[in-house]
Amino acid sequence: MGDSRRDWRALMAVLALSDLAAVLLAFGLAAALVWRPAIGINGGNDTDWLVLLMIPILGLIFVAQGLYEPSNLLVGAREFAGVFRASTYGLLAITVITFVLRWPLSRSWTVASWGLMTVFVIAERFGIRRIAAAARRRGRLTERVVVVGADEDSIALAEQVNQPGSGMRVVGILDDYIPTGTELPGGLRVVGPSAALLQTTSRLKVQDAIVAPHALPWETLRDLMLVSATRANGLRVHLSAGFYDLLTAGVRFSERSHVPLLTLRKARLSPVERAIKGVLDVGLAAILVVVLAPLVAVMAIWQWHAGSPLTIAHTRVLGRNLVAFDLLRFRSSAPFQSDLLCKLPSLLNVLRGQLSLVGPRPMSEEEGKAPGGMPLTTIQPGLTGPWRQAADPREQATLDLYYVRSYSAWLDIAVLYERAMFRLRPLAKRCLDIVGAALLLVLSSPIVGACLVAVWLDSGGPLVYRRRVVGRGGATFDAFKIRTMVADADRILSQDESLRRQFQNSNKIVRDPRVTRVGRWLRKLSFDELPQLINVLRGEMSLVGPRMITVAELPEWGTTGTLLLSVRPGLTGLWQVSGRQLLSKAERIRLDAEYVRRMSLWLDLSILARTLLVVVSGQGAY
Repeated sequence: MGDSRRDWRALMAVLALSDLAAVLLAFGLAAALVWRPAIGINGGNDTDWLVLLMIPILGLIFVAQGLYEPSNLLVGAREFAGVFRASTYGLLAITVITFVLRWPLSRSWTVASWGLMTVFVIAERFGIRRIAAAARRRGRLTERVVVVGADEDSIALAEQVNQPGSGMRVVGILDDYIPTGTELPGGLRVVGPSAALLQTTSRLKVQDAIVAPHALPWETLRDLMLVSATRANGLRVHLSAGFYDLLTAGVRFSERSHVPLLTLRKARLSPVERAIKGVLDVGLAAILVVVLAPLVAVMAIWQWHAGSPLTIAHTRVLGRNLVAFDLLRFRSSAPFQSDLLCKLPSLLNVLRGQLSLVGPRPMSEEEGKAPGGMPLTTIQPGLTGPWRQAADPREQATLDLYYVRSYSAWLDIAVLYERAMFRLRPLAKRCLDIVGAALLLVLSSPIVGACLVAVWLDSGGPLVYRRRVVGRGGATFDAFKIRTMVADADRILSQDESLRRQFQNSNKIVRDPRVTRVGRWLRKLSFDELPQLINVLRGEMSLVGPRMITVAELPEWGTTGTLLLSVRPGLTGLWQVSGRQLLSKAERIRLDAEYVRRMSLWLDLSILARTLLVVVSGQGAY
């Protein structure tokens, strides 16, 4: 607890100093752009005093906007929106101060200072966010929390919270029906009943409690809400995302004949929000239409050459106020199969005002009549939106309500950014695979040649071993390896009961007698896996990914297998740089699943760099 508080205090100090440096740099650069550096910002000393006066005022504005509140930092667009608001309020403060004191003011310097301050502060906070994210993955800047409830939803919630990088660590479960001290799945433990929340959190030095849906009766939940409202003992009580159904309903307190009521408000945007959204939609859609027009022309020529002319399909969907319209998209036919490219004609729907770039899920008339399918008709449906994060229609409807209740231009930009990154990450990863594998294949070809000669001299042929494994989407392929075992290794394993039992328990055999003398060295240096660079170039594998799974092993992975097969297996991976063969099977599966959930280009580059260190040290190899 003490370490966490020290980490947060250090982070706040770094943020404050970085903000100060960014603001001073913005003021100074604006002066250099507008005035000669040799004289004052406006030809005198008044603005120099103004800058000194604005520093503490901006500090107060930053604090008032919650820019030093931990809950607003390190995640989401709220922090950056707060920076924009703080810079704007700072601009207003400059205007008021100069008017009251009758100081001359350069409008060019004021506007330049506002723009540069916004950009510089957002940029430095983005950099600090990346550093803090790396620190969280190492267990720093982490808050201790308890989860209230021990049902299936609560356990799943606790396991999700415990993921590295979440910024939280579950230290216990509170439940009224399971005895204190009971061990639960995922290394969790019941630390007391929900009635002892204050005493337990005080004893465990915990300041946050998360309540899972359906875990508690209403009376207990009401007591917890009272605790949260009074902030007794400094405790913060959070309701998990399962309470969206209540929170996104737009509840407003009202009173009729002295009877307190909760009134459900309509889910709609204000006129100002609608105008901002319309300008954003039309502006971005127009830019995309102009930029992507050459791509559409190339696609049309491609399809015409393939003997399948590019045609547009019309799908009848419900728009705002239940007004139906034709949603346009290209008909998908080989070799043109990209769902993203098929949606390009929908930009015309956006320009017509029938569709938004971001909004609720588009629904056909049949879907709208289905049970639970009532569309959100107070706003145009969207090409994308938060609803894409869910598969169940009811969950999508809940996310649609959340979107309208939480609408801001920043939210639209954040959703579009996340979708763009979601689309670009696989492309960036594939480019890294092709360039990296080609370069490594050229550089390692002398090593591969020497290894093949050594294997032939040591134990004869065959030189290459083909291992049948399962790839992305369940497709099988042959993974290439330099042979490190005797030729009849599979027969020896099937006849030796102790070896077979050891392999079934952990998928590894310590001091495997089937490994040849040369093979032992090849495994230690991981040279036996270099031929898999060919699999990477063929698109069957990736440089970084989960461990390869054979058809026989797949049932052992359970539901995690589906997650792992959503990406290509890797030449190296998170488990390779976290202990290699020293890890148990369960630990390797957990690390593979963690990689898939956290997958990013930066993580791949980090794992590749760490792989080099692990291979050189020979750690965990046998």
